[in-house]
Amino acid sequence: MSAQDKIKDSLNWDGGVFTIEVIRDGKHGPEVIEKREAHNLVVAAGKIQIWRVASGINAQCFDQMRIGTSDVAPTAADTNLKSPVTGTLNTVDVKTMTGVRTFQLVISYPSGGATKSATGISEVCILSQNTSPGGVALARATFTAVNKTTADKLNLTQCVMGSW
Repeated sequence: MSAQDKIKDSLNWDGGVFTIEVIRDGKHGPEVIEKREAHNLVVAAGKIQIWRVASGINAQCFDQMRIGTSDVAPTAADTNLKSPVTGTLNTVDVKTMTGVRTFQLVISYPSGGATKSATGISEVCILSQNTSPGGVALARATFTAVNKTTADKLNLTQCVMGSW
């Protein structure tokens, strides 16, 4: 096993979960009209990037998310989404640590006339920078498709737990 392969395997992830919610204004305020939960896969490039950040070699943290429309299952070799929705690579709204090994990222795609509308949203990815194609991926997940109209807010919450 090469040194690089040992580094990839040395971070042992307990797992992570994305919660995907489509929210619409209802009679008594915002209502969740669709909800999905999907386990994410922390990809090989993400594991290496974490070591680079920890050692000071690279300062780019994982604070970007993007949505897409591919339902192809995640693999360790993924570096981005398979079918990104144009204009959805954005900085997360909230980035927090809870406890000693868990972090959470939240991003919301707002509702309103000039906002993003997309059908068949079925994948999400966490990335290290807001560039094309999106820097280094940390994790990717797929889920049963949801649709977002301009009347809907799309809220994604991701929670990753690690142990080492």
